[in-house]
Amino acid sequence: MKMTKIFFVMMISFVFIFCAVEYCPAHIDEGKEGGEQVYRLDKVIVRDHPLKDESMVVTPDVTVINVDKFQKAGSVQNIRDLLSEMLGINVLRSSVTPSPTESIYIRGFDQSRFQVFIDGRPMRLMGRSGYVKTDWTTMPLDNIETIEIIRGSHSLLYPFSMGGAINIITKKGSKTDEIKPRGTATTEFGSYGAQSYSASIEGGLLNLIGYSFAGAHREGDGYLRNNDYNTGSFNARMTLFLPTGGTLTGGWDYVDNKTGYPVINDPSRADYDTSYPDVLEHDVDNFVHGPEGLVYPGGDSYWQKRTNEYSILLDQPLGPGELRAQVYQHESNRDRYWLTSNGTKKENLEIEEKNRGVFLDYLDFELIKNHAFSIGGEYRTQGIPENKDYYEIMSGYFQDVWSVTSPLTLIWGVRYYEFHSDAYKAGFPGMKTATEADKKAHEYRRKENEWCPKVRLDYEVDPNLTLYATVSREMRMP
Repeated sequence: MKMTKIFFVMMISFVFIFCAVEYCPAHIDEGKEGGEQVYRLDKVIVRDHPLKDESMVVTPDVTVINVDKFQKAGSVQNIRDLLSEMLGINVLRSSVTPSPTESIYIRGFDQSRFQVFIDGRPMRLMGRSGYVKTDWTTMPLDNIETIEIIRGSHSLLYPFSMGGAINIITKKGSKTDEIKPRGTATTEFGSYGAQSYSASIEGGLLNLIGYSFAGAHREGDGYLRNNDYNTGSFNARMTLFLPTGGTLTGGWDYVDNKTGYPVINDPSRADYDTSYPDVLEHDVDNFVHGPEGLVYPGGDSYWQKRTNEYSILLDQPLGPGELRAQVYQHESNRDRYWLTSNGTKKENLEIEEKNRGVFLDYLDFELIKNHAFSIGGEYRTQGIPENKDYYEIMSGYFQDVWSVTSPLTLIWGVRYYEFHSDAYKAGFPGMKTATEADKKAHEYRRKENEWCPKVRLDYEVDPNLTLYATVSREMRMP
């Protein structure tokens, strides 16, 4: 904790020192003809991108999807439908049913190797269990403005992003004096009892306050036996447009999802149901349920998750760069019920997770010609209500985007990690057999740290072709 306080004091001091430097915008260049603005997208990461009229922008560093403008063949209901169109991303589409199993891969990396963010706050690393897969089907598009995709580990702005990062940027309302808001309502129906309803409203008041609200409900019977689902979600954003040119946004995201585990439906069993496809007992790979393994009919077999996320986000132009700060909290509760082959009822109830954090970044300040610097850091805790800081994570970074020549760009920097967690010393007999005395004798606070430097060199052969080489080191968290 002491290291964190010192780091943030130093960083805030740097911010105010930079304010004294003559302002020089880093992300907008004035064109030669008619004052045309040319945006340098290689630096637009964890930020609202400026090209809001384009459906998609692709650069060597980042792919930015404009959700409202994007079109594809077929229905677009959730983020997974959009990501299926992106190069380098593989989407497994076994079912539209919500699932906590792996479904998105970036260049072959699963979710244990890349990170997912909403407005820059982490989504995947939650609670004491650490690695929790993102259920993409419960994330509707009604309240999403853009999606940024980073492939590879070269970006220093995303911690723990060994295989890349996906940053989901939400709508935050409009700065307008028009009282009339903009709204949408959608309903869809499909096979196997599938139906979905969603509505959103967005607007502003007095050029001072912006707002965006969205709600959705999805349900269906599913293709396989017992694979029914019922999901409700609500997203809200309220934005205060500050007289200093910045914005202060408060957000709340809520999801309540209940999904049945697909169960064995074997004709050789007395409980066989002819109205569903055959699922033979020895011809499946556990449905990737995880600890439940194969699940059988005859009683409650489902997982349910309720999630509340709260955040306060500040974006503020400051001196030669942009200050970005956020405080957030994640709370979730999960229940699991399932039956084994002999009819034994199993359950794992009230699995609570609590995640809190704060980050502070100062982005794209150009103190030296052709150099765009960024610095930042974060502090977060992960755990359960009775042990909120089971994991304690601190990190800070420095990055320089150096435009060496017109076609050549060098991006380099380093991120430092310090990682604390509850652990037991060697010789601990195990949780099942250990007494309270054993636990007290062996428990300690484990500490790790790591420096992760990264370098990337880009050479633009022509507007449609860029060659690059990158070397990076990254730390993986449990």
